[in-house]
Amino acid sequence: MVSRRFWISPACRSEAAGRDFGLPVALCIFWLTALNISAMAQDVRATAKVDSNHILIGDWFRLRLEIEHSNNIAVTVPVLPDSLEGFEIVKREQPASKQAGERTVQIQEFIVTSFDSGMHIIPSIPVQYTRAGDTSKYMIETSPIPMTVGTVPVDTSQDIKDVKPPLSVPITFADVLPYLLVIIGIGGITWFVRYFLRKRKRGEPLIPETPARPAHELALEALRSLESEKLWKRGKIKEYHSQLTDIIRTYIERRFRILAMESTSDEILSGLADGIIAAEMKEHLEEILICADLVKFAKFQPVAEENEKSLVLAFRFVESTSKKESEIEKPSEEVIA
Repeated sequence: MVSRRFWISPACRSEAAGRDFGLPVALCIFWLTALNISAMAQDVRATAKVDSNHILIGDWFRLRLEIEHSNNIAVTVPVLPDSLEGFEIVKREQPASKQAGERTVQIQEFIVTSFDSGMHIIPSIPVQYTRAGDTSKYMIETSPIPMTVGTVPVDTSQDIKDVKPPLSVPITFADVLPYLLVIIGIGGITWFVRYFLRKRKRGEPLIPETPARPAHELALEALRSLESEKLWKRGKIKEYHSQLTDIIRTYIERRFRILAMESTSDEILSGLADGIIAAEMKEHLEEILICADLVKFAKFQPVAEENEKSLVLAFRFVESTSKKESEIEKPSEEVIA
């Protein structure tokens, strides 16, 4: 056997020695980094879980996201899209949080469904967070969740059935009210049109006239007004007796249908034949008319008692000759001349 020796230069020995020390240093750096990452992972934990891994198509299930972290860490709760790789988010519950010593647990729940049968995976949900005094952003992800979405079993051996008819909903008063209002409105308009045409055909006014007041009420009201004016006390004797006789003449026209305003005193008295009014009332009327004629045509100046007596007799004449309420007739255009 031939023995061979090799000479190694000092430079080569130095390089070999450097390589022997470099490997342990690299291993130390790797383990320190792994420990740091593990410590940071312990500071933040994100977990996603469901209440059931098996659902029927269209069923709802609850997806719960829990993020547990130290109080010196700020976590951004992720906002999931409406569609999540085969799943649809129906509702997002209000986020909640609770304290557990020096740690905080943030909870976000979602109501999720799926309309695709088969095996699906809820993907990992990324969660970003920052540490106090550090501007860097870190991220941790939840584990994916397998989900089985089944379909409703169909018995092919059975006959095909018709679709169920629509359910009958009970009719309420609120449903009928608009139709009732329309019917009432149409009926009201129809009645008004017929009423208007009937009135127009008959020549009657559309709005009924107010019934005429009884003659004695109007006469007594005018006499009270004349009494309150006290014309004769103010020297207006002729005006006083003229108004007094006008009131009486108007009353006679309305009450007895005699043209008293255009007749002389004698014609008025003749028109009131025996039996129409009592003899005593006829005498009172004659006394009123004669006194007024003397004042108006003979410039007669009656004393105070005579002025007052004429007014008293006028009141008495109207009250005594007035009809009862049931006997009142509507004034006619035909008046006895």
